[in-house]
Amino acid sequence: MIENVRKYPVIMIAVISFYYMVGIIGLSLETTRELFRALVPFTLLFSLYFLWLFHENPGLRFYLVSLVIFLLGFFIEVVGVKTGWFFGHYVYGETLGFKILSTPLMIGVNWLFLIISCWSLTGLFLRNRWLRYKTGALFMVIYDIFLEPVAVRLDMWSWHGDKIPLQNYIGWYITSWLLFIILDQSRVSVKNKIAPSLFIIQFLFFVILNIINFLS
Repeated sequence: MIENVRKYPVIMIAVISFYYMVGIIGLSLETTRELFRALVPFTLLFSLYFLWLFHENPGLRFYLVSLVIFLLGFFIEVVGVKTGWFFGHYVYGETLGFKILSTPLMIGVNWLFLIISCWSLTGLFLRNRWLRYKTGALFMVIYDIFLEPVAVRLDMWSWHGDKIPLQNYIGWYITSWLLFIILDQSRVSVKNKIAPSLFIIQFLFFVILNIINFLS
């Protein structure tokens, strides 16, 4: 069954796109917003699962590196929440689910998903690793610019004084660069037929939600 699914990456991209489209509608309607907000952690897990499903020749090393990226992303956020370092002063809400040290485990899942998918995207048009680090980190910051307003509205997290500091975007750039280096230098397989599309789909998801909010 799983092998059959892997044969049709275009169909899977279409299915995932449809799933995110339904999510846009659900989060945009007052009557369904709370239900779809509760589905956010499951959507992150769902996205990571299909990212892994289409990863070519992952092997034990790939999963160990994934664990390292997950843990680093998570504990950087823990330090950020507790001290204000890296991103500024913020607290997590309830949308992302279960927390350890005031930080949801799903935030580590999100960093892992974004790092793998964004790295795969840059590999489509760049070969020089330093250009990939820079470009990938820039893509991540652009992604976060559109993520932040939606995240705050959906109670994923909130900022001290209701202002997103410049430090946050600098922190995203540096953290992304660090995690890209770890992924790249580990020499694991990064071939994935749907990963670039997944990054674009999730990016467009937040862009569209921002447009809808602006127009409403």
